[in-house]
Amino acid sequence: MSNREPGGWLEDVLVGAQSARWCTRPFCTTCGCLEFRQAFWTAAARQAGIDARFEAARLPREILSGVSVTDREGLVRTLVAGLGELPPRWTDSEAFRTIITDLDPSLIRHGVPMALDTELSGTPAGEALARMRAHFEEVRAQRHRQRAYESVQATEERRRAKRETRAIAHANRESEARRRSAERLDLLVAIARLSPGERLVRFATDPALVLDCVPAGLIPAQELDLTELERAMAVALLRRIGRRKGPWGRLRRMLGRLAEPGSPT
Repeated sequence: MSNREPGGWLEDVLVGAQSARWCTRPFCTTCGCLEFRQAFWTAAARQAGIDARFEAARLPREILSGVSVTDREGLVRTLVAGLGELPPRWTDSEAFRTIITDLDPSLIRHGVPMALDTELSGTPAGEALARMRAHFEEVRAQRHRQRAYESVQATEERRRAKRETRAIAHANRESEARRRSAERLDLLVAIARLSPGERLVRFATDPALVLDCVPAGLIPAQELDLTELERAMAVALLRRIGRRKGPWGRLRRMLGRLAEPGSPT
């Protein structure tokens, strides 16, 4: 086995891949970053003293299944040791994630008795691996939430809740309309009980009373109805009537005569 410091050889591979502009993206669907992957596996074999080359291998299983059980464990342990010696500047790189991707499932599938998280504990690589695990769990949880949200049951429940919300809103609108109608009816009954003169005063002084809601039958229409109305009250009522027509227009004309200067106060 080589006498080089563990980890230094792997950093050399990473530097070489960076200089050669090799693709190191995990799960690359164009080239599979084969040059880089063959390079770090071959370098690990050389570092472990294993006589093996992997030019024809395209997947980790092809690499690990092509050596003996003993050499397989030595190959993996050498590569993990190299990861443990990497400085922090490499542990957030695509190259690092590609190596982890090759190693992580392979430890179980090919019977290498090693827990990657334990082996890398306390190293920059171990911290990066923990971040990768946390990110993976968050992505998996998000996908689970998305699948649950898009499920038939959840979709139907949202539709049911929306229908229920619309029904409640419609019922509330109808209830509010009935309440306003009842209040308007009570108001009109109260106005109907007033004398014509008292109605005119109410029309002039009650800003909450909407004149357009007053039926024509309750609008005083005789000159006699204005006899007790003061000129100031007539002026105030004229302002409220504005340019309304019909019965209000007739009342406006009568009030106009009352509000003229010189008319009795």
